[in-house]
Amino acid sequence: MTWWIYELGRGNWIDTVAGEAVVLGSFLKDLELVARGIELADMVRAIRYDSDDFYLVEARAKLLEEEIVKLKQAQARMIYIDEICPGAEKVGKPDDEWEFDFILVEQRYQIRMLPTYRDKVKLNDRAKILAESEMVGSLTERETKILTKEVVRKVFGDQEFITTCYHDGDLLVRRTIDHQHDPADRSARGHLDIIYFDDFETATKAWKVVREVTTSGRK
Repeated sequence: MTWWIYELGRGNWIDTVAGEAVVLGSFLKDLELVARGIELADMVRAIRYDSDDFYLVEARAKLLEEEIVKLKQAQARMIYIDEICPGAEKVGKPDDEWEFDFILVEQRYQIRMLPTYRDKVKLNDRAKILAESEMVGSLTERETKILTKEVVRKVFGDQEFITTCYHDGDLLVRRTIDHQHDPADRSARGHLDIIYFDDFETATKAWKVVREVTTSGRK
């Protein structure tokens, strides 16, 4: 991954932050973090160290560095409870197959669903839609519960990220991120759908539904 890093000097801290963002983002499947790392490296190339505008690079790097520290701390407290993905293990699995993760982080349970797709074919996967419907239903089963929706669009370099957040009052209960998966392939998109639960009982009931729906067709 060193081809896109442009050094200002040996051991330059900005290069280190950019590289770490790419590595950590790839590991966590946080492609927005990957894109921000690449964007920072591009800024180093585009803005000379002796330019009056170089403070913009330093400010961006400092902000990214702080967020990396927070992500590392959260990752250290993350517990993977269960997973569903094609094949015996994630290594070598097809990108365009849905993967489901059941985790605990920051005292909240999460079910994550993610594939790579083209032309939204995978987004219409029947098993995923059934699992999603059951989980969302468990969050909104009370007639008085109305979720508010917020959509944020971000662009890093030539990559676009569209994040949609659903809140129950001030509480985040669902987040989806749709993004360009590969800058070299404009048709490839990525999708991450996270649903949050506050208690173990509700989370495990939802995960049981996900496991039943998504594995029934594979047996």
